[in-house]
Amino acid sequence: DAMPTPFNEKAQSWKEKIIDGDKIWQQVKHILQTRNLELPETARRPDVRLILDNVSGTDKMFRNPGDHSNKAEMIPGTGDKTAAMVMVKGDTLTEQFNNARELDARYGLSENGLSDTFVQALMSGEALDLVDEAYGPAPFDGQASKLVDVAWEGADGNVTDINPVHGEACAYGARAPADEKAFRTEFVIYVQGTKTTPEKIENEGMVIAVSEDWQTGAESTRPIVPSVAEGFYGQGYDDMPVVEVHPDGYVTSIDLGNGTVIDLNAPEGFKGDKFGLGS
Repeated sequence: DAMPTPFNEKAQSWKEKIIDGDKIWQQVKHILQTRNLELPETARRPDVRLILDNVSGTDKMFRNPGDHSNKAEMIPGTGDKTAAMVMVKGDTLTEQFNNARELDARYGLSENGLSDTFVQALMSGEALDLVDEAYGPAPFDGQASKLVDVAWEGADGNVTDINPVHGEACAYGARAPADEKAFRTEFVIYVQGTKTTPEKIENEGMVIAVSEDWQTGAESTRPIVPSVAEGFYGQGYDDMPVVEVHPDGYVTSIDLGNGTVIDLNAPEGFKGDKFGLGS
């Protein structure tokens, strides 16, 4: 099947040009599938999460500060799922872990779990200096058992050790790093001066991460600027696949980072496209 053109019809100039990440991924996926290849995955840094058991015996209700739909979260006081999951703010694992420890000390979470005091702090906004998201319900023991000792090597080579804290009503720490489909893009742009040979711009472009909905299997992409992506992927950043992209959005080469490089003389899967680049 022919792939859709990545050209954004709303773009009137390079300044306004928007390259569609979904369509770049569709091209990459198509090119690899025709060669019976797969995109190597890259380990992504886990985030620190705080797991709080509702040991009060009564239902607790609050709104997830990270959910703009304003949906209410209800955590039962009885049953198999009595825990709330809290994602903690912080740019690094160390900051996140320290913020989780601060929340524990501030609201007595180790002793009280999902207490009325903490729920009220969520609702009033008092705790939002440290809390990114809070949602549930979930099984406390099942989620707490997923927290493990993590030694994460950053892009700068420094290693961060995170060891989980696990109490009867409160646990916080990180899960093992999970592999994720992601690739770096480089846009093939040349600049020519007066009577000079055109020189290719050195650029890291944008990282495109691919996620799959666990219920429907539908894929989605999200762009990540390199400075942020280095924090997400650590030592794996330099080794992830690299995709070269024509300024009009066409994939021109794929380097899988494992010795396999695919060079494309003309965009594959485009028949009679409006730019005359197809065949």
